[in-house]
Amino acid sequence: PRSVDLLPIFHTGVPNLPPYQLATGKAGNPLAAGKPFINNFIPTFGDMLRLNMAVPVTQRSDPNFSSLGLIQAAVLGLTVPTYSGTSLQFIPNMDGFPNGRRLEDDVTRIELQAVSGVALAAIGLWYDDWAIGQSPLTPKLLNVLTYSTGVESNDKQFQSSFPYVAIPHSGFGVCGGIPAGTVFPSNNLQTMNDPAVKPNKSNLGLSTPNALMKTGQNPFKEETTLDYHIAEDAHVSIVVYDINGKMVKILEDQDLPAGDYQVKWRAGEVTQGMYIARILVDGQPVQSLKLNKTN
Repeated sequence: PRSVDLLPIFHTGVPNLPPYQLATGKAGNPLAAGKPFINNFIPTFGDMLRLNMAVPVTQRSDPNFSSLGLIQAAVLGLTVPTYSGTSLQFIPNMDGFPNGRRLEDDVTRIELQAVSGVALAAIGLWYDDWAIGQSPLTPKLLNVLTYSTGVESNDKQFQSSFPYVAIPHSGFGVCGGIPAGTVFPSNNLQTMNDPAVKPNKSNLGLSTPNALMKTGQNPFKEETTLDYHIAEDAHVSIVVYDINGKMVKILEDQDLPAGDYQVKWRAGEVTQGMYIARILVDGQPVQSLKLNKTN
């Protein structure tokens, strides 16, 4: 029976066909036709979880918007009086995982709840502790529905422009010994000669980088600015490569004392596309940034 829920949730996306319909209208038979709540999805076998363009979008401003995707859509469809009929209605979050891959979707939690039988309950295969005449919201079902990893959102906000996801952490943060809550200067570079953020070894044997670099306008058209900080006197090189690893431009290549610096890349002579700017300190690569040049 798990092919009823695990196959579509992990493999194909969920179709709008019996028995993949909400328990409303099934009269106790979970394999019967019920309330449709997915818009016209035809499964294609293969690892092809993708955006289903037939499903209306749930606006982020919708009070019912949830990171729980299909699970929350099923809950709303079964519990909110607005959706008590048996006709096809758009229920918020039907565009979420597995029928779409919204950035906010808590995919891991949805999959764990699906493995625990929540999708089966939504179509009327109630949990083992259910008895005839009792509410389907049994203690076991409620335990799964209220399960939480404790992580309800990203630690950084999504961006309003491409690539939308937040810039990934460098991997040197807390493990590198930078105190939590440290306030950095307005140029957003860590003043690493400040005793409050002085590089040091962590218990894991990791250290903060001896150079940090950030970009100004990105994407950019004609030129962009790279701001960088080096923690101690060193030979600094900043090299731009194309996406195939071919060197395009050397922006910096000199001995510098510790401090904050800025260099411009005037890129009018190169074609649009993705480039990589890499900073090396004493010949060792420290950090790379993706730069997107547009027309």
